[in-house]
Amino acid sequence: MNILFDETFTSNDGKRKSRNIWYGYADISVHGEYGKNIKLNEDLMVNLCEIIKNDLSMNAANAPIETNWYFYGSSVTQDAIGDNIRPTIMVRERSDEFITNINISDHDFAVNIDAILLFKADFERLLASH
Repeated sequence: MNILFDETFTSNDGKRKSRNIWYGYADISVHGEYGKNIKLNEDLMVNLCEIIKNDLSMNAANAPIETNWYFYGSSVTQDAIGDNIRPTIMVRERSDEFITNINISDHDFAVNIDAILLFKADFERLLASH
C-alpha cells in the first residue's frame, strides 16, 4: 500500500481540524466460486494497525481533532446491476476512540457478512489496544 493523499482540513471557524489519509491499493480480494470476495485476515489487520499507529505518531504536537483513513482495495467487483464496487476499509480516530467501516459489494454482503463483521469488531479492539 502506498499513500495516495494526506490532507488536513480546517473548519471555517478554525476550531476543528481533520486529517484524512488515503491509501491504495490493498490486496484484499480473492477469487471465489461466484466471483471476487473480500479477504480480511489477521495479517492485514496488524499491517493496518501499524500504518495507523505510525500516522498518528506524526504531527503529535499539532494533532488534529480527528484522523480518517481510507484503504482502497486493489480490485473491483460488480454488483447485481453492473456497478463497479471497490472494497474500502475506513477508520476514524477521535479522542482515542476508533470507528471502522467497510464498503463492500452486494456479493460480499451475501457470502461474507459474518466474517466481515467479526473482522471489524476484532480490528476495532486491536486499534483500541494500541
